[in-house]
Amino acid sequence: MFAKAKGEIARMISRCASIPEGKALASLELPRGEHGDIASRIAFDLAKAERKSPVEIAKSIAGKMEKHKWVAEAQAAGPYINFFLSDEFYSGVLEEVLCKKGKYGTGKKKKGKILVEFPAVNPNKPWHIGHLRNALLGDTVSGMLEFSGHEVERMDYIDDLGLQVAQSLWGWESLKHGEGKKFDHMLGEQYVEVSKRFEGDGKTASKVRSMLQRMEEGGNETAEKGRALAEKCALAQYETAFSYGIYHDVLVFESDILQSVFQEGIEKLKHSRAIVLEKSGKNEGCWVVKLGGKFKDMKDADKILIRSDGTATYTGKDVIFHLWKFGKLKSDFKYKSFVKQPSGKTAFATGGKAKKEFGGAAGIVNVIGSEQIYPQEVIREVFSRLGYEKEAEEYRHLAYEHAELPEEKLSGRKGTWAGYTADDLLWEAVGRAEEKIKKEMSAEEKKEVAQKVGVGAVRYSFLKTAPEKRLIFKWEEALSLEGNSGPYLQYAYVRASKILEKGKHKPAAGKGYEFNPEERALIRKIAMLSEVVEKAASDLRPNTLCEYAYSLSEAFSSFYTKHSVLKSEGETRKVRLALTASFAQALGNVLALLGMPLPEMM
Repeated sequence: MFAKAKGEIARMISRCASIPEGKALASLELPRGEHGDIASRIAFDLAKAERKSPVEIAKSIAGKMEKHKWVAEAQAAGPYINFFLSDEFYSGVLEEVLCKKGKYGTGKKKKGKILVEFPAVNPNKPWHIGHLRNALLGDTVSGMLEFSGHEVERMDYIDDLGLQVAQSLWGWESLKHGEGKKFDHMLGEQYVEVSKRFEGDGKTASKVRSMLQRMEEGGNETAEKGRALAEKCALAQYETAFSYGIYHDVLVFESDILQSVFQEGIEKLKHSRAIVLEKSGKNEGCWVVKLGGKFKDMKDADKILIRSDGTATYTGKDVIFHLWKFGKLKSDFKYKSFVKQPSGKTAFATGGKAKKEFGGAAGIVNVIGSEQIYPQEVIREVFSRLGYEKEAEEYRHLAYEHAELPEEKLSGRKGTWAGYTADDLLWEAVGRAEEKIKKEMSAEEKKEVAQKVGVGAVRYSFLKTAPEKRLIFKWEEALSLEGNSGPYLQYAYVRASKILEKGKHKPAAGKGYEFNPEERALIRKIAMLSEVVEKAASDLRPNTLCEYAYSLSEAFSSFYTKHSVLKSEGETRKVRLALTASFAQALGNVLALLGMPLPEMM
């Protein structure tokens, strides 16, 4: 509703200053302190053209301003115009929240599907906390995009033809297996041993490479075993995903990309003007994209997409895969049910016999580490050269830095992830949360609350850090009930819910009610939900939503500290109950977007 108010104010400025509404809207900002609810710096923008001082222009526009039911007053303050929103506006916000409830803040339906790919973990080990950061970013961005009105497809890419899977297949068939462990953990531990042998034993390395060749050829027993191993590991990894509330629509396996869409993609590239066949030099016989331009100073600016033997490089295969994602290939996959998720929705996988409507996206978001910035730029550039300018613009890379614990860096081959997996992190979080619960509860209730607090603590701790910043996970911050933490936000939600349980009067939006400064500040925050989610989704930054959730909870705390809800009487009690209900609804909507469970008690 705050966005609507800004739109109305922009129209008022537009009429008074005889300028386009878009220009007026762009001039609006949030003032600091007590300088109104919305401010305009339009006088600065008009000063040069009108050859007048910004102060004079601001005063002139404010003097012409007509009345509006949502604007109590418009004041010129030096070169700024400050707008004070009316009690009718604040009452309208509460009325809208109480009416829309879980849909409050949602955006209008937008055209075109956005495909979000995450976390693409190799199917031969458990998720460590770096993989978890990828998955949480992808999951939350998907939710924000959906909330703001987009159709979203959550996709996972499974590289079942990588060297690491061949190594694990050799280990599975040649070494002893650990008992009683989650399959991905067992496979990961075995992979550490296989990696050592692969690097130090030529015979083992030769056998593994022979296995990899047969897996890539497909249609043989080794390929079938490799695929089965990868699927079994992916299922174990998805148990981890489900424990964090992370779900997918479809898994695309590398082996199916080679079998189903690869050849058409190769021919499409060869017949385009985007790449050329090198007839001499070190790249003789290769199909190359001549990057140049902004890539000219980079290493390997001439990027090979198809080798001289006809096989595609990693980047070449990625280009082909993204041609399919954008619906630019006639070839398609067939699908099968992969797993029924706790959400009630089935995740499908390629490699079956059924037709499904996956891919064909209008926009793509790839959640990949920041070390992949250059390859992602190359793919975008190739799309531009193929003539897909619009698709290149809608191809987005959500780059992120790695997540670490203060005492350890993680490596798959060396096994330093052992004890630091996403599973270990959650088990530890739940255990620590259970120890902190002092309220009298049954053992079952304690376990349920600890699970919700543990999940919320980890998710929020990961998401509140901007993607481009290195994440250092610290227990004392993650599980704190004070400050900017998941448990603090969950507690704020529980406290509001308990107030509503004790309130005996039906909440009322308060038409004709005169709101005090703390009530206004809280309602203003609530009113900004839609705008905040829209921006966070557009920028692919869940941390923006975390910042909002914390500031919203702080505004509620300021209100609650100064003004009693349950001890107030009459109309005031009803309005404050409505305000508390609106806060709980707005915060609940945000926590749901962040994937944080809502406890009934803490």
